[in-house]
Amino acid sequence: MTSPATQTDANSTPAPQAGAPLLNIKSRIERLDKLPPMPEMTQKIIQLNGNPDASVNDLVRVVELDPSLAAQIMRYATSPFFSYRGKVDSLHTAVTRVLGYNTVLNLALGATAAKPFRIPRNVPLGLDAFWRHAVFSAAIAQALSAAVPREIRPPAGMAYLAGLLHNFGHLLLGHLFKNEFLILNKFITREPDKSVEEIELQVIGTDHGSIGAWLMQAWRMPDEVVVAAREHHNEDYRGEHAVYAQLILLTDRLLKAHDIGDAPHGQLPLPILESLEIGEYQAVTIASRIMEDCENLHAMAHQFAS
Repeated sequence: MTSPATQTDANSTPAPQAGAPLLNIKSRIERLDKLPPMPEMTQKIIQLNGNPDASVNDLVRVVELDPSLAAQIMRYATSPFFSYRGKVDSLHTAVTRVLGYNTVLNLALGATAAKPFRIPRNVPLGLDAFWRHAVFSAAIAQALSAAVPREIRPPAGMAYLAGLLHNFGHLLLGHLFKNEFLILNKFITREPDKSVEEIELQVIGTDHGSIGAWLMQAWRMPDEVVVAAREHHNEDYRGEHAVYAQLILLTDRLLKAHDIGDAPHGQLPLPILESLEIGEYQAVTIASRIMEDCENLHAMAHQFAS
């Protein structure tokens, strides 16, 4: 499957031609007949998720198969914003008394799904940036979901998973198209005033939301996660599961104010705030509270990227 894009030198960054992407990988993506397989650990967690008789003990046994993941769940449970006054001395305590079954299950699902993808760390869309954005997005999305009125409120665990996985397209792009990924990162570094999505369309002919949603759908991830991945930069999306795309869009904009992530700016769209019935001051306050107690989240992101 050779094309001019595969022959481009990753050490040079020619300008895109007007009206045409520099490295049009969209057609190559459409011709791919094999995607990276879902990791075995992720399959175990999805099976657990589909088992109505699964218990906390079943979840703990699966998580304990990955000591690094278990350590990160324990670390997350001790985060100050959960305000748990007791001692988190076991995974069972972290699940039952602090985080809840669904949040732990979805954290494990997102973390294990991303593990096989190895991309450069220290580039704008690299592994360090991905995990920093992912863990902060998940925490803020979960917290924002609690502020949504009960009649339209999404489950906190699903909001967390949507935040964790919505930028998965960057991982898949770097995994499948290494040279093109490096070139894209050079353009992002060179043109900081342009949005990442705009540069993606100019350079590779598609965007990370479409790529991520494609993999999430192929892996049969929840539809809510597929929509969040595909539509999280779309202010106008009002289709099925729009609450997830809207939550993640707000989360991205809130994080942009703290110089995290790939949102085009930090402005919070009034129609989306009204749709979710969240006030701007309320949203900013929720994000600020999490950012003030962010040591554990930074440590989680670093560990996942290592």
